[in-house]
Amino acid sequence: MTMRISAIILMLLVTSVPAIAASDPLAWPAATMQNKPWARWWWLGSAVDKENLTALLENYQAAGFGGVEICPIYGAKGYEDRYIDFLSPKWMEMLAHTTREAKRLGMAIDLTTGTGWPFGGPMVTADDASGRVVMKCYDFAGGGKFDQRLPEGKLQCLRAVADDKQIDLMIDRDQVLPAGKWRIYAVAEIAPIQKVKRAAPGGAGNVLDPYSVAAMDQYTAAFDKAFEHFDAPMPRAEFHDSFEYYGASWTSDFFDEFQRRRGYDLRTQLPALFGDADIVAWPPRPSTGGVSRSAEALGQDAQATAEDIIARVKHDYRETISDLHLAYIRRWCEWAHAHGSLSRNQAHGAPGNLIDLYAAADIPETEIFKEPDERSIPLHKFASSAAHLTGRSLASSESFTWLGEHFQVSLADCKPAADFLFLAGINHIFYHGVPYSPNDVAWPGWLFYASVNFGPDGGLWHDLPQLNAYIARVQSILQAGKSDNDVLLYWPVHDTWQTKDGLLEQFTVHDQEKWLCKTPFYDVATKLLKRGYAFDEVSDALLADAKCADGRIDIGGSSYRTMVVPKCRLMPVETMQKLVELADAGATVIVEGAVPSDVPGLANLENRRQQLRELKSDRFHVAADVVSALADAKVPRESIMESGLHSVRRSRDDGHDYFIVNRGDRPFDGWASLATPAKAAAILDPRFTDRAGVAIVRDSRVYLQLQPGESCVVRTFDHLDGKPWQYLKTSGGDVALTGTWHVHFLEGGPVLPADFDSDRFASWTQLGDAEAKRFAGTARYTIEFDAVGGNADDWLLDLGRVCESARVTINDKPVATAWCQPFQLHVGKFLKPGRNILAVEVTNLAANRIADLDRRGVNWKSFHEINFVNRDYKPFDASHWPPRDSGLLGPVRLVPLRRFDPTAMK
Repeated sequence: MTMRISAIILMLLVTSVPAIAASDPLAWPAATMQNKPWARWWWLGSAVDKENLTALLENYQAAGFGGVEICPIYGAKGYEDRYIDFLSPKWMEMLAHTTREAKRLGMAIDLTTGTGWPFGGPMVTADDASGRVVMKCYDFAGGGKFDQRLPEGKLQCLRAVADDKQIDLMIDRDQVLPAGKWRIYAVAEIAPIQKVKRAAPGGAGNVLDPYSVAAMDQYTAAFDKAFEHFDAPMPRAEFHDSFEYYGASWTSDFFDEFQRRRGYDLRTQLPALFGDADIVAWPPRPSTGGVSRSAEALGQDAQATAEDIIARVKHDYRETISDLHLAYIRRWCEWAHAHGSLSRNQAHGAPGNLIDLYAAADIPETEIFKEPDERSIPLHKFASSAAHLTGRSLASSESFTWLGEHFQVSLADCKPAADFLFLAGINHIFYHGVPYSPNDVAWPGWLFYASVNFGPDGGLWHDLPQLNAYIARVQSILQAGKSDNDVLLYWPVHDTWQTKDGLLEQFTVHDQEKWLCKTPFYDVATKLLKRGYAFDEVSDALLADAKCADGRIDIGGSSYRTMVVPKCRLMPVETMQKLVELADAGATVIVEGAVPSDVPGLANLENRRQQLRELKSDRFHVAADVVSALADAKVPRESIMESGLHSVRRSRDDGHDYFIVNRGDRPFDGWASLATPAKAAAILDPRFTDRAGVAIVRDSRVYLQLQPGESCVVRTFDHLDGKPWQYLKTSGGDVALTGTWHVHFLEGGPVLPADFDSDRFASWTQLGDAEAKRFAGTARYTIEFDAVGGNADDWLLDLGRVCESARVTINDKPVATAWCQPFQLHVGKFLKPGRNILAVEVTNLAANRIADLDRRGVNWKSFHEINFVNRDYKPFDASHWPPRDSGLLGPVRLVPLRRFDPTAMK
C-alpha cells in the first residue's frame, strides 16, 4: 500500500503543473529538486561505501544538483576487493543508504533497472534472452524428402512453396514432396545473441528479449526479491537506456503474436517476408494438401504487385515488432509503479513508433550525442511532444555525451547545448555524467570512458554551480505552466515502415539521415521551425484521443490551433476517420499535397481501401505549401526566428513564459514580436539571480538586447509594475585596463606554479614557470586602476577571452562569475572614486594536467572492459596535446553605457 501511495504522489509530480499566475514576476521561483540538473552517476564496480556516498552526495547537493541516476558498471583494476555484486544484500544496503541520504539533502535518486546496458544479467535464461531471426531459402526439385542442412538456431517455421501450393514441413519433416520446382523457406531464431554491455559485478549475463512481456516479468522478479525487505525511500524513477539490443529481431512467439495483431498468418507469406518477388504469387491460388489461405479469405487486392505485397508484409512485421516492444516497455512501467517509482525511458534506437514508446513512460528522455545540431530538433521533439500529449510535465535528456574530447569541454561549451535542448522542449536535463570516485584515489580518480566528466575531478567543478544554477532557473520556468504549441504535426510512420528493402527498421539518433531527414515529415518540420511555428509531433495512437472544442484540438491537456499532415501516401482508416471527425467538428486540418490515398499493411486490404475512399475529406485544407496555408489560417508564429532569435513558449493563467536565445552570429537590438498577446512583460537573465526588470512593450512587441549566445526569459502579462529593465547602449570611450597584472595561483595541481607579474595578456602556460604548463586549477589576476570619469549610467567589464571561467571581485566585493559567452559583466555599482582593485579568478580545464600524466607515463587509465578511450573510441593518449591556453587572455576593458528609451525606436 505504501508503495502505491508513493507512486501516486510521484505521478502527480510529473503531470502538468497547474498554469497558475506568476507570484513574483521579477524573481526566479525557488529551485526544486526537479528544477535542478541531474546527472548519471556511474558506480564503477559498485565499489561504494557509506562514507564516500555521503560525502559525494553532499558535494553534489552543494554544487546545485537535484538528483542522480545510479548506473552500476565495470570497475577499476586493483580494487576488486571492494566490488559489490549487483542486487546482493550488501548492494541493497548501499542503495538504501544512498536514497536515505539523498532525501536528507533534498535530492532524489533514479536507478537503472540493471547494470550497464541494455536490460539483462545472470537472471536472464536462454529462453528469455534477445534473439535474431535467421531466414534461409533453398531450391528443391522434389521427388523425395527435404534433408538439406537447416540454419542454426531454434527452427520456427519450415515451409515448401510451389506455384499453387504451400506445405508446412513442421508438421512432418519426413514427408516426400512431389517432383516440381519447390522453394523451401526456413525461419529460425538464434538466442541468446548478446551479453550486457559494460556490466557491473553481479550484472553480467544475457540481454533480455525486448519483445517479450513474459521475459520482462521473469527479469523484474529478481528485483522484486531484492527489494522485498527494502526499508528506505524507493528510487524516484527506474531508467531504461536507449535501444541497444543489438540484432534483436525476433521473439519465440512472434508468429502467434503477428497473427493475433495483424489478422493473418505470416507463415503463409514467407516469400514476401524474404523479399522473394519471383515467388510471390498474386493472387495466391488455393493449395491442394497445403495450408495457404486464399486471397478471398485474406481480403487482399488481386491487383497488387509482388513488390507491393513484399512492402506490406514487411510493414506488418515492423508494426508487430513495434507493438511488442511497446508492450514490453509498458509492462516495465507498470512494474516501476507497483514499486512506488516512476519510469524514465529513452525510446530512440528502437524499431518502433518512437512517439508511442516515449509516451509510455512517465518521463520520456532523448539524448544529444556529440555537438548539438539544429537539424535534429524534429527528432528530439518526439520526446517532448510525447510529454505534452500525455499531460506530463517533464521531458528529459541525456546531455553532453561526447560533447568534446575528455578534459577539453568548457562550461561555455555546455550552455549552447543546454539551450538547444530547451528549444526542443526538454526541461529536465541529465548530465552524462559523474563517476563515483572515492577520496583515497589519486587524481583524476575513477573515470567513465565517455565524456563529459562533471564530477569533482573532471576540471569543471570549481564553477560548475554557475551552469547548474542557470539550468535550474530556466527549468523552473519550463517545468511550470503548460506547453503552448499551436500546430500538431502528424508523423506518417507507415510510409517509413512500408518498404520492400531490409527487414528491421531501427530509428537511432546516429543515423537519422537515413530514416528521418529525407522524409516529407522532416521537411515540413524544418519549415515550421524556420518560420517560427510552434508545434508538437503526434502518432496515430495519440491522435486517436484528440477532441475538438471551439475549433481547437485537445489532447492530454494540450490544445492546438491546427493539424498538419505532411505529404504521405499511407494512412490507417482509423486515423483518417479521426481527422474527418476533427474537421467536421471545426478543427483546421491542413494536408500537404494530397490526401493519403492508400492504407498500410496487407490484411483485409481491399475492404480497408474502400473504407478510406468512402471517408469524406472535403473539409481538409489541401495545400502545396503548408507554411502559406498556416498563414491563411491565421495561425500565429514567432517571427523573431527570422532575426536569429529562437524560442520556446509555455502558458500560465495570466500570460506566457518565453525562453529566448540568440543563436545567430550578430547582436540583436530591437523589437521582438511575440505570437501571443502581451501588454506588459518582465525580462529575466538566467545567468544571474537578480538581473531582471519590467520590459518596454508595444503592440505585443518586446524590446530585447541579446548578444550572440545570450538568452533570457520573457514573462508576459496584462499589467506589470516594478523595477524597469535597464536598456543600455555603448557611448564610446572604452577604457583598456593596461598595466601590470599580478597572477597568484590559488588551488589545483599537480603543484601550484610560482606567482608572476605581466603587463601583457597571454596564456599562463607561456607567461608562467614550467609548472604552469601542466597546471589545472585557479589563478587570481589582480590589477589596480583609477576610476574613470564621465557620465556613464553603468560600466560593462569586458574580459575578452577567458580560458575558461572567471569569478570577478571589485574592491573586495563579489561581482559575478563569467562562465559563458559573452564574458561581460555590469560593474558600475562596484566602482568607486579613486583607486579600484579588480581581481579575476580564472579556472582552466584539466587538459594540460592530463597531458602531463600521459607524457610522464603515469598509469591512470586502469579500468576493466573498454578502459578509457578517446572520442573516436581509440585508446586515449593526450601525450601529443599542445599546451591548452589557460587564464585571462583579454583584452580587458571597461565600456561606458548610457540608458536609452526604446519607445523612441521604430
